[in-house]
Amino acid sequence: MKRAIYLTLGCKLNQTETRQIAEMLGSGGIAEDAGKHADSPDLIFVNTCAVTNKAAAKSRHLLSRMIRENPDAVIIAAGCLAQMDSESLEQISGVDYILGTSSRFTADWWIGKPEQPIIRVDKVVDRVAPGSDIGYIDRSRPFLKIQDGCDQGCSYCVIPRLRGRSRSVPLADLLRSTHRLIDLGAQEIVLTGVRIGSWGSDVAEPGGLAGLVERLTGLAGDFRIRLGSVEPWEVNEDLIALVTGNDKVCPHLHVPLQHTEDRILKMMRRPPIGETMELLRSMKSVKPEMALGVDVIAGFPGETEDEFNRLADKIEGLPITYLHPFGFSARPGTPAAKMPDRTAHDIVRSRVSRLTGIGERKRAEFAEMQSGRILRVIPDRPRPDRNWTTAVSDNYIKLRMNVHGVQAGCLQWVKMKQDPIAGPVGIRI
Repeated sequence: MKRAIYLTLGCKLNQTETRQIAEMLGSGGIAEDAGKHADSPDLIFVNTCAVTNKAAAKSRHLLSRMIRENPDAVIIAAGCLAQMDSESLEQISGVDYILGTSSRFTADWWIGKPEQPIIRVDKVVDRVAPGSDIGYIDRSRPFLKIQDGCDQGCSYCVIPRLRGRSRSVPLADLLRSTHRLIDLGAQEIVLTGVRIGSWGSDVAEPGGLAGLVERLTGLAGDFRIRLGSVEPWEVNEDLIALVTGNDKVCPHLHVPLQHTEDRILKMMRRPPIGETMELLRSMKSVKPEMALGVDVIAGFPGETEDEFNRLADKIEGLPITYLHPFGFSARPGTPAAKMPDRTAHDIVRSRVSRLTGIGERKRAEFAEMQSGRILRVIPDRPRPDRNWTTAVSDNYIKLRMNVHGVQAGCLQWVKMKQDPIAGPVGIRI
């Protein structure tokens, strides 16, 4: 039996798909490598990322290192970078297979170690990969892919080109997969996709994402559902009611705002977000202890100093609990890559630094506010060289807890306190 190791770069969706691919290949006789066998795998599958220049560079570097360290292994470069730039991957001596975002979900490309690289990249990505039977849970909080692709066409984004239009995983498949995860002991299931707020729009499912969440939380079992990122224009009152009022839904919402200024949003090909920001404020006033995270992009072409300052001020005034700031990264083939008035790199770094500072303050203030509260957490698997492990609360506070008596992946109640060195700590009760 051949043995493989799987390496993933990028998003939660990529991680979910790597697990799906491992199970697919495993059913065909390629076992996942582990333990003592990890030193000499027969096959190395690298699921690449191309969302930024940095992510693409990391993908190429990892492939080169795996080739250098495992000269006899079959090397597979798959996923988004393979879909976008198969030519550059073909130039890396030692890569055996280059599989795009659709073809990586089939096994008919496998012939062992070929004499020349085999390239399988579909020009049009227009289907959702068929689901596989979930054999086991490989993480404390397993991901469930509900959707793929995006129709929005933001001017800076390559995702539609890499993953195609928005496609929903059928409701029956999601109910079956959720049942299976619950049976395997999952107590938190994270819904993931490129744009999960669009779930159901292509198959006319009533209720959209909120309707799906209601169906999933109606299943029997002691578990909770956590939402991945939801686009601003897809945040509605039904969804907010679930996040703030359904005990089986984590009180946590992550919204990629990207910017607050209408002129910049228009250049990004995104709608205004004024109504969304008011919804978020009202949501936090109803449930102050819930987590609210946002993404923003600094240094978009043409962003003036005044526009950035207004962005920073508005983010400062939002009741968010954490912030992911990004500097603009020009992706080849996107309209934004050709826009004039590119912001200088040092200015972009300075703006990202300012936003990072805002995010750190917001996170610290929220953790301090939660100190002394009783929280439900999911502990991660502890490392053998530590007497503590990490855990994640319902409202997305990442904390430490002693490993004694802890069961990874199982809901536990803790009392949170702030440690001056370790930060948030959970004491079992």
